[in-house]
This record gives sequence, structure tokens and C-alpha cells, in this order.
Amino acid sequence: MNNYHHLNPEERALIMLMLDDQYSLRQIAKRLDRNPSTISRELKRNKASPINYKANYAGNLYRQRRLSCVKPFKLQEGNSLYVIIQQWLVHLKWSPEQISNRLKINYPDTPSMQVSPETIYAHIYAYPKGELKKTLVDSLRRHKSKRGPRGSKTSNYSSLKIAEDQLFMNRPDDIDTRQIVGHWEGDLIVGAMNKSCVGTLVERKTGYVILSKMENKSAQAVRKGFEENMRTIQQFLRLSLTYDRGAEMAQHPLLSKDLSMKVYFADPHAPWQRGSNENINGLIRQFLPKGQDLSEYEQSELDHIAFLLNTRPRKRYDFKTPQEVMEQELDGGLIRVALDS
Repeated sequence: MNNYHHLNPEERALIMLMLDDQYSLRQIAKRLDRNPSTISRELKRNKASPINYKANYAGNLYRQRRLSCVKPFKLQEGNSLYVIIQQWLVHLKWSPEQISNRLKINYPDTPSMQVSPETIYAHIYAYPKGELKKTLVDSLRRHKSKRGPRGSKTSNYSSLKIAEDQLFMNRPDDIDTRQIVGHWEGDLIVGAMNKSCVGTLVERKTGYVILSKMENKSAQAVRKGFEENMRTIQQFLRLSLTYDRGAEMAQHPLLSKDLSMKVYFADPHAPWQRGSNENINGLIRQFLPKGQDLSEYEQSELDHIAFLLNTRPRKRYDFKTPQEVMEQELDGGLIRVALDS
């Protein structure tokens, strides 16, 4: 794989200083962990004079060359293509797809007067907030002020659809009172830059924890991650799951069907309705601190963290462990659901 990247200002400054100190090109290249030919090309292109190399001057020349490589935008405010698209969009209420295809018919031999629907959408949403952007967005069929990813099997573009009986207010009383084992709360904890995540599940009565490795935050990956781990416990322990309204649960109907498990959703901005899960997430952060790349953890490592939490004495249970409480619920430990570690 080619991992080449352009010289940065710090590297150019070091080149200048080492040249002043009479270092050879190979010595400079070794110091920068670069190929000597990279240093040679840099000097040929960017010398301020036949004998001098100045970092600032070289950086300015580099930026000028990069700008000359940028392909000019077809849609420039005021040009003929821009005017036509704006008229068809705003006054005739044509969609970007209709506009794009009509341009091909009207200007078959003029590529500069043809543009894709995606380019039109990107142009509209690139506008800063203001009256013009509002006019253009209102001309679209859906009037959406923001775009979302669409068409991907791993995207969460589909909105979260919740049936009336799945609302938190309609959750049965026996879940609220924690009288029966088998009712769970779920959530995701995210890693650095929101690019990785781990699924967390906690049983409401016993505090028993399950951690799930997720490939990503897509609805499909989250469903598969939870299903894989929930299938390791007995069916009678999978009665319900209460979750927040995150888009990652867009495939909850499939999860509910595959696990034969009812799914309920907490009210927006009401984390106390999943208090057990919020509390356990705080404990999990001892092992998975914020700012880490959580994709680096294998499922076996997550199982071990869950084991440590499940065998930790808890004041809430008179200093019994969640695993002991779970086993007590399951006829004195005759049915074991402990995570091997």
C-alpha cells in the first residue's frame, strides 16, 4: 500500500535548517524517514535561488500548485448553468434528477452545461444558513434542511419507527418493579471520534452485564452484535429490552423477532428511565475510558470485563455479586449463565 504523503511545514523547516548546517540529502532523508528522491524533488521545485532553500517560500509555491490542480466548479453563482438550474428548481419545482436529465436533452453536445443530481444537491446544501438556502431547500420535495446517508445497507437513514405499545409509558408494571428476572436495558458506549462502539446490556433485577462487540454503529451491525450475545442466554431470560431512541436501533423489529423479545423505548432526553444501564456504563468506563478506539477490543476481552463486573460485590445487593444474584434467581445456581473468561 502506498502511504506517501506530502511534506508538511515542520518537515520543510527541518530541511532548511539541516541544509544550513551542511547535511547531505541522504542524511536529511534519513532524519525525516523519507526517500532521498523526495528531498531532491522538493529542492528542485522550491528553491528561492540556485543556492538557497526557504521553508516559507517553498510552502507558498506548494500551495499555489495545489490550487492550480483543483478542478473548477461547474456551478458558479451567476453563470448560465447556475441561472437555469435555479429557475427550474425554484420556479418550476423540478427535482435535481429531472433537472440533470433535462440538461442532457437540451445540451447533448455541451458537457459544461450538464451536471449530476448529486452535484445539484451538494450545491444546495453547501450554502450557509440564510434566505437563499431556505428558498432552495423549500423547492425540494421533502424540504429537508440536512441530508442523511441513504441507500446503504449499513446506514441509519431510515427513521426509528416505534409502535404505540413500545412506548415507555406502556411498559408493563412488572418491569418497573423489578419483580421478574429477564428484563434488560441497552445502550452503546462510543470510542474516540465516535467511530467505534461497544454494546452494553444490563439485567434490571440482578445487574448482570453483557458486553457486545460491534463492527460499527449502523443499525444492522448493532442488531447483529446484540443478537449474537443475547443468544448465549436462555430464552426465558430474554423477556424485554428497554433502549433509548437512537437511530442504531432502526432494525429493532428484526431483533425482536429473532430473539422473541419485546423492545421498549424510553422517552427522549429521559436517561433516568434506563437508570440501571446509565449507572453500569459509568462502571464500564473504568475499563473502557473515553477517547479509546473501542474497535481494538475483541469479544473475549469484553467478556472478561463483563466477568469482572458480574463478580464484583455491589452495595445494592448487600455486597453480593450480580452473578450470585442471578444464580440465586435461577434456582440456587442449577442453571448457570456466567460468562466464561
